[in-house]
Amino acid sequence: MIHPASDADDHLMMQAAHWCMRLREADCSLQERQAFEQWLQEDPSHAFEYAKMLEVWDLSGQLAPSLSAP
Repeated sequence: MIHPASDADDHLMMQAAHWCMRLREADCSLQERQAFEQWLQEDPSHAFEYAKMLEVWDLSGQLAPSLSAP
C-alpha cells in the first residue's frame, strides 16, 4: 500500500533536488531564482528539505570517483 504522506515526501524531495541542481546551472535565470525563493517561503518544510539536499550534495562531493567497468 502506498501512503499519501510518503508520496508527498518524495515529491518534496524531488523538488528540493531539482532546485539544488538547477541553481548551480549557468543558465538559471533570475525568474527561476525568484521562483525558488517563493517556493522556499511557501512552507517551512521546503527550506528544511532543501537544507537536507544541500547536505547530501556536499557529502557527494567527498566521494571517490567510481571506476568504470572495462
